[in-house]
Amino acid sequence: MHIDNETKIVCSLGARQSRLGAMMHNAAYRHLMVNYIYVPFTVADLEGSIRGMRALGFRGSSVTMPFKEDAIRYIDRIDPIAADIGAVNTISNENSVLAGYNSDWIGAVEALREVSKLRGRKAVLLGAGGAARAIAYGLKMNGAEVVILNRNTKRARELSGSLNVEFGGCIRDLKKIKDYDILINATSVGFYPDVKNSIIGAEQMKEGRVVMDVVFRPEETMFLRCARSRKCITVAGYKMLLHQAVFQVELFTGKKAPFRVMEKALLSGLRSM
Repeated sequence: MHIDNETKIVCSLGARQSRLGAMMHNAAYRHLMVNYIYVPFTVADLEGSIRGMRALGFRGSSVTMPFKEDAIRYIDRIDPIAADIGAVNTISNENSVLAGYNSDWIGAVEALREVSKLRGRKAVLLGAGGAARAIAYGLKMNGAEVVILNRNTKRARELSGSLNVEFGGCIRDLKKIKDYDILINATSVGFYPDVKNSIIGAEQMKEGRVVMDVVFRPEETMFLRCARSRKCITVAGYKMLLHQAVFQVELFTGKKAPFRVMEKALLSGLRSM
């Protein structure tokens, strides 16, 4: 990769960083033969970082936890869907106008579409945080019936009310739901190094359903292992991460992202961690 004064810089702004985003983006830029580079920054001052990004002419940025909601205050324009979700994870610098987008919902929807249609399907979502909100929005927008359960029922009730979807109660109330087509863990339970835990056990899962985990490390979580033991169709969390990065690459470059190249880079990074 040749870096010069024409190189377009894409960055990541977050309190903690991993190399996975850089691996996917830079693999894509090399394949597309565009003069771009992706650099992750660990930041404490979000406002100053976004101001600097504009001043230095960066092409765009990813925004990671815990800044996805706060970033809205420091940009010029927000995509209507990101406004409805209330969070931005992608900023595009378009002639010094900073536009905010949310690609988390795209990542989840596209990952699920690899194995199932969504319209008319009933999806049970475990969790009520930022990821759950984006996923629930995407599911509803694509014609799925959504039920939200969470350990904190107040948060689940608030989220279901704000999106006008069904409130299902706490996690243990999953047994009361007679049937569903899709089950999604949108909590951080099972994320490395907490690899031995699952938000629910295999006995609480219905056989043969589509089951997705937003946790991407490890590649196969305990939640997905439980699902596989019930003969479910599993969707790994890295798929959501991959599809949202594909959206970003296409937004920043205007070119079709090399999906398989990015997937190979992502899996290589995950398996070497």
